[in-house]
Amino acid sequence: MANRHVLLTLLSPSPAPCAATVRSVFRRFQTTSARQRVPEDPNLIASQTAPKSYPPPSLRSQPRPKESRASHRTSQPTREKAYPDKLPSKRLDVPAVPLTDSQCAPNLPYFVTRTPSNELPVYQYHKSGGNKKLTRIRKIDGNLEALRNEVQEYLQLKKEDCVINPLTQQVIVKGHVKPQLESFLQARKF
Repeated sequence: MANRHVLLTLLSPSPAPCAATVRSVFRRFQTTSARQRVPEDPNLIASQTAPKSYPPPSLRSQPRPKESRASHRTSQPTREKAYPDKLPSKRLDVPAVPLTDSQCAPNLPYFVTRTPSNELPVYQYHKSGGNKKLTRIRKIDGNLEALRNEVQEYLQLKKEDCVINPLTQQVIVKGHVKPQLESFLQARKF
């Protein structure tokens, strides 16, 4: 009985489409002559119908020069003027003095490069709406684990509070400890 009801609903005629749908379908099949022509630009028409001899010779512009006049520099070097305050400096023969051990950076398995503004690349940032405070050391070359271990000992942190991001080559420390990290790096002559 249920199968018979489904079959009858499939065989029943569908309702007629609304008038707007029928009009839009029939508009597609109308001829193009019924469409309105878009007026063309009069300047475009004039340029297409102009004779080949236009413009007359009196209106034609002169050809551009082939030589560039952008720079009037000469091929000869300009003469040097000797000003009294600009005397050539005399080379001093001073023997190279090696730096003392206090001025030399220690030989460490890692190196922290300074930023272009000559600052240490130590940054503080927040996560989780400001609840999670982190400090990041960037621009590290060499052994990241050695730096992480020394920072961990210096700040007396747990192993999970000082981690390495191997993808970005950074050491991330839990908490805002930027002044301590900067003094740590400055003590190592970075």
